[in-house]
Amino acid sequence: MTLPPSDPPAPPDPRPPAERDWGARRPWATLVAAVLVAVLGVVGLLFPDVHDALTRDPALVADGEWWRLVSSMLVQTWWGQYAFNLAGLVLVGWAVERRWGTAWWLAAALGGGLVAAVVLTVADPTLVEAGTSDAVGGLVGLLLVRAWRERARPPLLPFVYATFWVPYVLLTGIGPGYLVAGPVASVVVALLVADLRHRGGRVALPAAAALAGVVAVALTVVLDGHGLGLAVGALIGVVRWPRQTRPETRREGVSKNVRAVRRGE
Repeated sequence: MTLPPSDPPAPPDPRPPAERDWGARRPWATLVAAVLVAVLGVVGLLFPDVHDALTRDPALVADGEWWRLVSSMLVQTWWGQYAFNLAGLVLVGWAVERRWGTAWWLAAALGGGLVAAVVLTVADPTLVEAGTSDAVGGLVGLLLVRAWRERARPPLLPFVYATFWVPYVLLTGIGPGYLVAGPVASVVVALLVADLRHRGGRVALPAAAALAGVVAVALTVVLDGHGLGLAVGALIGVVRWPRQTRPETRREGVSKNVRAVRRGE
């Protein structure tokens, strides 16, 4: 009996290993959030009345405008903040949602942003703020801690942004004297950790996760919103989630079974 020909070998995947093995879920929440932040951020910067209508004002929140706790995450105060936060939302949000899905993206981003907003509204009734950075902090905390726990290598650009973000918010939060030293030191830290990752060292992820934990505690103690968001994401990252088989692994198993049947095994 003539056996049917076996399946031809699959062509090699041209993507780099970090991207190929990272995840395959659709980043819909990242896309929607990025569009909202991009559009409303520009509108708010060009039209101050729109910006003021969406910011988190504790007095107005106490009067019943609770939705400001959420809307304040969609507008920014200046153009540099707009570019930095939008980049983090896209890069880190994409990496988080691609690997772990929309539900955990929402838990980290909305959880980090809302916890920071509620705590700061209660702690300082005079502080009027806007920005996406606390939500980005939640995503950064989840990415670094969960990737370390899974011993997974995040894609390069999200990883570099996250390792820059952590020391940056710490140093610039200390005082205005670090407005120059903070970014410079953060670039050095990010490049060193990225180089360790590129060389396949086992120190990069634990070091990044440990730094995120230390900064989260330090900034939470002083009631800094970045630290609160980062802490929420890191705590979500340490939760033991049920292990799931990646879609690619399941497809590979099915293909092997089909080939075995064709060979008569």
